[in-house]
Amino acid sequence: MPAYIPRITALDTYDIRFPTSRELDGSDAMNPDPDYSAAYLVLRTDVGDGLEGHGFTFTIGRGNDVQVAAIEALRAHVVGRPVAELCADPGALSRDLVGDSQLRWLGPEKGVMHMAIGAVVNAVWDLAAKREGKPLWKLLADADPQWLAGQIDYRYISDALTREEAAAALRRGREGRAEREADLIAGGYPAYTTSPGWLGYSDEKLTAWRARTVSFSSL
Repeated sequence: MPAYIPRITALDTYDIRFPTSRELDGSDAMNPDPDYSAAYLVLRTDVGDGLEGHGFTFTIGRGNDVQVAAIEALRAHVVGRPVAELCADPGALSRDLVGDSQLRWLGPEKGVMHMAIGAVVNAVWDLAAKREGKPLWKLLADADPQWLAGQIDYRYISDALTREEAAAALRRGREGRAEREADLIAGGYPAYTTSPGWLGYSDEKLTAWRARTVSFSSL
């Protein structure tokens, strides 16, 4: 009897929108009525540990219609794949998605398909970190430099940076890592978002928005 291999069993998508246009939050001369939104996805497995991979890509409203469809077009590349295989090499999945000969016609390295691929690959990174019991930054900080350098696609940057040079830089970066991690844990932020910072919101407005934020607990 063949050994059981845990696999990805589902790629579920969610169209999540926030009516920020009502108060013109984030609007400018080129984007007069943005509804800050996310095409959200969840990778589910049959491992039995309840862990899932979450990823998303932003739009400012109706773009979600297109973005969700683009993510769903990638489902066949992911569902059925071994969990351990994907988590061991997210970069290989990225190359597979970019290499789809029919979707390449739509420009997988730019625009909508590029965003969709990024969301799927980020969901795999999220799942890999959860399976290791670490936040993603810690998974990357602990990773072998040669392996981590291998996750990058160098086709368009090799004239400025090669894999060997990247690995060497990562090895140099490990010097003093323990001290930097201690500083991060002691004084760093438990979560990260770019959504409010560039808008210059006051603490009071952020608190008000937080109270109105959609909960993702049911995803």
